[in-house]
Amino acid sequence: MRPKSLVAIVVMSALLSACGGGSGTDETSPGNEQQGTTPSSFATPFSDADIYPVFVSSEIVAGPNRFLIGLLDSNDAPAGSPEIEVDVSFYDLDESSKEPVFEESARFVWIVKDQGRGLYVAYPDFPHAGDWGAELTISGGGYDEQLRAGFQVADASTTPAVGEKVPVSETATASSAAGIKKISTDEDPDPRFYDTSIAQAIERGEPFVAVFATPKFCESAVCGPTLDDVKKFADDFPNITFIHTEIYTDNDPTKPPLQVVTDWGLPSEPWVFVVDGDGRLVAKFEGSAPPQELRPILEDLK
Repeated sequence: MRPKSLVAIVVMSALLSACGGGSGTDETSPGNEQQGTTPSSFATPFSDADIYPVFVSSEIVAGPNRFLIGLLDSNDAPAGSPEIEVDVSFYDLDESSKEPVFEESARFVWIVKDQGRGLYVAYPDFPHAGDWGAELTISGGGYDEQLRAGFQVADASTTPAVGEKVPVSETATASSAAGIKKISTDEDPDPRFYDTSIAQAIERGEPFVAVFATPKFCESAVCGPTLDDVKKFADDFPNITFIHTEIYTDNDPTKPPLQVVTDWGLPSEPWVFVVDGDGRLVAKFEGSAPPQELRPILEDLK
């Protein structure tokens, strides 16, 4: 099996390609404890692991995070399942590679269940930017691995931060089936998702959910399922506005992204944002917004 190295990648492509992190249990030498370096135990390739993690999040920042982890087997095929447990110890590598700062159990969520693809979600709150590492204990489903990988925590995200006012962006609207077809690549669009723009929702003081996805052109094949997941229970929240916006100008992937994509600083797709009546971001989801995570937030928003 060939070695694998940890790289920053777009959401969900991690489940389709051979990108991973470092592993190993060697003690770190004092020389590797210096700021700006990754200790060797967090940078060793996963040469002999039967299963290995991929950090899927395109944004890892100081403060609260929704930290996404994919699992791939030795053949680089998706391996995550409800039978496999993932526990994570987080290390501030600028301080120590021997003592974790905090620990979490990651929760498995289906992304595209009928294709057997899922991710693990943790919610670390990093106190500052810098070099960090994760030690993952992977157990169950016939696996028993303890692996380490390093990653960078940035000072701030490119997308709006939770609690901030979101951009007052103009997004396309339509009231007829023909009009919706021009602005959406969803094969079965819900008209409710196209009758209000982001700017209109903010001006009216309406809480809203904004789904940024391009079902027809999303390379990860996750955009359509993510939009479908939100559509399934939108009717349970009649007082919340739901908005779908595509990614590309004229729905043409050879053209630049829409201005709203630039306004919101999207580094990947799909994304789901929850905004309150004051125009402030309540929550954001990269890659998918499983009902078990999104529904409780919307219930509090009503």
